[in-house]
Amino acid sequence: MAAVAEGEAMMAMGDGEVIQERSRGTRRRAVLAAPALLLAARARAEEGDFSFRVMRRGEQVGTHTVHFAQAGRERVATSEFLVVPRVLGIVVYRFEHRYEEVTEGGRFRRVTSRLNRNGRIVEVRGEAVAGAVLLDGTEGPQRLPAEAAPLSWWEPQRLGRVPIFGTTTGKLLAITWEVGREARVCHGEVEAVARYDAAGRWVGFSARGEDGNDIEYAPA
Repeated sequence: MAAVAEGEAMMAMGDGEVIQERSRGTRRRAVLAAPALLLAARARAEEGDFSFRVMRRGEQVGTHTVHFAQAGRERVATSEFLVVPRVLGIVVYRFEHRYEEVTEGGRFRRVTSRLNRNGRIVEVRGEAVAGAVLLDGTEGPQRLPAEAAPLSWWEPQRLGRVPIFGTTTGKLLAITWEVGREARVCHGEVEAVARYDAAGRWVGFSARGEDGNDIEYAPA
C-alpha cells in the first residue's frame, strides 16, 4: 500500500519515502502522453478542497483530505491521510499522517507534521527564514536551500523546480521528475504519478507500495 503528501507516496508508500520501483520507459512516456491511462477524477469537498478515497486492489483502504483556510495573507493547508486496512473487519495496520503547511503568495513559509505509523510517531517541523529553510526531523536540525519546499502534491508548480523535502522524515528527497502538461512523474526515493487538470488542479494519484500492490486515488 502506499500512503501524499508524501504520506501517500509513503505508507508502505508513506514516504518511508520508500516506494518500490514502477516500470519506466514506455510506461512513463505513455503516462505523460496519454493522461486517460491514469486515474483522473476531480475531488472537491468544498471549493478548493480535496477529498479522495485511497484504493488498493479495487477496495477502499483509507482516505486523504486537504482543507484550505485563509489567515490574513497566509494560506493554511491541512492534509490528513489515513490508511487502516482490515482483515475480517479487524484493523491490521494503521498509518496516519497529518500535516499543516502555510504558504504566502505561493511561497512556502512553514510546516508541521505528525506521522503515526502503527504506533511509531515521527514529528517534523520546517520554516523558511532569511536565506534558508530550517528543518527538524528524523535526522535532527538541518539547513536547506532557501527555495526548498515540502512534497505537497497539490502544489504542481514546485514539483521538479525546487528542492523537495519529505514531511514524514524531515530530509531532502533524492528524486527526479518527468514534468508533463497534466502529470508529474516522480522517480527515486518516491515512485509515484500525480495527475492534474488543464487548470493545474490535482485530480489523481497512483503509486506502488512496498507490498507490490498499486494504490490509486478515487473521488470521495
